[in-house]
Amino acid sequence: MSDVPDRPAPAADSYKPSCVLLVDDIPANLRVLYESLNGRDYRLLVANGGAQALEIARRSHPDLILLDIMMPDMDGFEVCRRLKADAATGDIAVIFLSALDDTADKIHGLELGAVDYVTKPFHPDEVAARVAAHCKIQRLERELGQRNRQLELVRDRILHSMVEGVVGLDGDGRVSFVNPAAERMLGLPAESLLSREFADWEPVVLRDTAGIALAERREASVDELTLPQPDGSAVPVELRAAPIADADCPAGTVLVLRDLSERRRVEAKLHRTSSELNRSHRELREAQMQLVQAAKLESVGRLAAGVAHEVKNPLAIVQLGLDYLEQVVSLDETSSQVLADMQQALSRADTVVRGLLDFSRERELDLRACVVNDTINDSLQLVRHELTQRNIGVETQLAADLPDRPFDADKLQQVFLNLFMNAMHAMERDGTLSIRTHYGPVTAADLGPHARDAGFLPGERAIHIAIEDTGPGIHPANLDRLFDPYFTTKRQGEGTGLGLSVTRNIVRLHGGSIDIENRPDGGARAMLLFPPQGVPAELVPEQGEPMTRTRSERLRATHR
Repeated sequence: MSDVPDRPAPAADSYKPSCVLLVDDIPANLRVLYESLNGRDYRLLVANGGAQALEIARRSHPDLILLDIMMPDMDGFEVCRRLKADAATGDIAVIFLSALDDTADKIHGLELGAVDYVTKPFHPDEVAARVAAHCKIQRLERELGQRNRQLELVRDRILHSMVEGVVGLDGDGRVSFVNPAAERMLGLPAESLLSREFADWEPVVLRDTAGIALAERREASVDELTLPQPDGSAVPVELRAAPIADADCPAGTVLVLRDLSERRRVEAKLHRTSSELNRSHRELREAQMQLVQAAKLESVGRLAAGVAHEVKNPLAIVQLGLDYLEQVVSLDETSSQVLADMQQALSRADTVVRGLLDFSRERELDLRACVVNDTINDSLQLVRHELTQRNIGVETQLAADLPDRPFDADKLQQVFLNLFMNAMHAMERDGTLSIRTHYGPVTAADLGPHARDAGFLPGERAIHIAIEDTGPGIHPANLDRLFDPYFTTKRQGEGTGLGLSVTRNIVRLHGGSIDIENRPDGGARAMLLFPPQGVPAELVPEQGEPMTRTRSERLRATHR
């Protein structure tokens, strides 16, 4: 073997010439081959036998071998067979040289892996042209292979960095590729997924969608499916399945899984934000109404004080005069009727004055230990005469386990009297008044608009008081106005429109809520909720101060 230098060694960063190994047992033939290729930008190696050719090939790994077939120690066919059988030399291109022109020999050489066949005697230019062509092909194939490997590396990096899960299936439905995101979503490591048949995967919609892409060669998708995890949880994903067709995977499919968990979290956050904005809007409107109400209360308070001073005393004198006339004067029927009308008008005026005073002084609480059930029974005693006259029955279910907490007993009795009187006036005659109390968790059915505004939450324990009647119910158009000051559905002269407004404010001052609704089977229901503990003194508003949402939240925090 000899390494024949035909020019100075090129610089390390210059173009690297192709290496060609010339193999022939006849020196004259080697000389002709050498002279045919010398000066054509090749690095030339020579060997005079098959064994020597194999040794040089393993050590120097030439790009191309010009290999004579007829050699004494080992013929060219055997040399080619050994070259192709060795992984280290299997990619070396081989061109056979032979004086034999038999077609069977040519076919045999090509079947062994040769790329060309040159018949002796050969023309030097022909040999040079064939060597140049095959060296170029070899170089391009190696460059293409290198580019393919680089592309595969880039592809792998991209796939491994993707947040979407990617699963590749071959034509038989077995997993050929899976990236880390897919491992996480499917809940299995790559070792368990690779080569696994997709037909036995769960959920069913996953394999059905992949089956459509595999069998029908068309895209298929599922907007959302749930993938079970080993820990019992589940991951919501969006699935896209598309067929692929190339030389390596003629009938494969790629699955793309997009985790929807973050989208769901964002949607939930947006929903919470929207709910918070809506709640803030309601609270702002409520605060505005409370500020207006506070201004009204201040004006009404001044007015009520003036009325009490300027009107109540004259009314008392008129009342005394009427009482005196009834006792000392004998009246005919007409005069008696006139006197009765005067008494009724005077009583009406006194009721209006007392209503104004109650409305203006509703924030003055005298909190003491109070048994709610006793206050209910006392209030029923005060209206028992009217209940009997109207033939209205009373049903009570008063729980014995209500916690004792501070109440203003007089104010609380005023609340019950207002609600009892409204229920009786709604039924007029022949009805049933029902009162129920219990202590327990708040349910969704208990949470009316005012209870939510007061900060009550589902599951929170509270004192429940339900007052129901069997009357005609409340017209839907009036439900939202029941607690507005001076709003009344009673006939002219029968109500001031302040009772329910006073009632709600008293309940709110005790940290509670009141909601009134129509019952499904007829009649109306007033639902009162009170926290089991009293209102701290620092949370009781001063005269004219509105009960803000922040104050309600602090109150809820105190109770919890």
